[in-house]
Amino acid sequence: MTLPQIARGCALLSLALPALVLTHLARSSVMPVQEKPLFPGAKIDPATLALFQRACQNCHSENTQWPWYSRMPPASLLVTRDIENARRHVNFSNWEAYAPERKRDLLARLGSLVRSGQMPLARYTWLHREAALTLPERQQIYEWTRRERKRLREDLGSIR
Repeated sequence: MTLPQIARGCALLSLALPALVLTHLARSSVMPVQEKPLFPGAKIDPATLALFQRACQNCHSENTQWPWYSRMPPASLLVTRDIENARRHVNFSNWEAYAPERKRDLLARLGSLVRSGQMPLARYTWLHREAALTLPERQQIYEWTRRERKRLREDLGSIR
């Protein structure tokens, strides 16, 4: 073998090996979906719940549908970090674990962020067009957060 043939073989191997490893990672480490209900204990209509399922649950619940690129470095680190951070802010699967005051605070922030277009994040909807919300959908979520905050306030008042 000549030196150019060896160099070409090494170049092909250096391209093929990482591709094989990444393909194996993408196929072998499928992360299970928990399928936990969103907002347990809340009063939420089916249409608004469907909006949360479509646009929010991938990051803010245990029901994450992990995309193929979430199993490939370095994207896996970024996706995992983003989801852990989102769940730290609010996890809709664990809704009943929050205290009523915390729920009201979360609902106020959620309504404001969705209504103003800050949520879902633009970088997320750029890759996941199905998560983008129309203005009427944003308003629907905002109105639900107001109703649920009022219900929680009234429930708390009736306990005292």
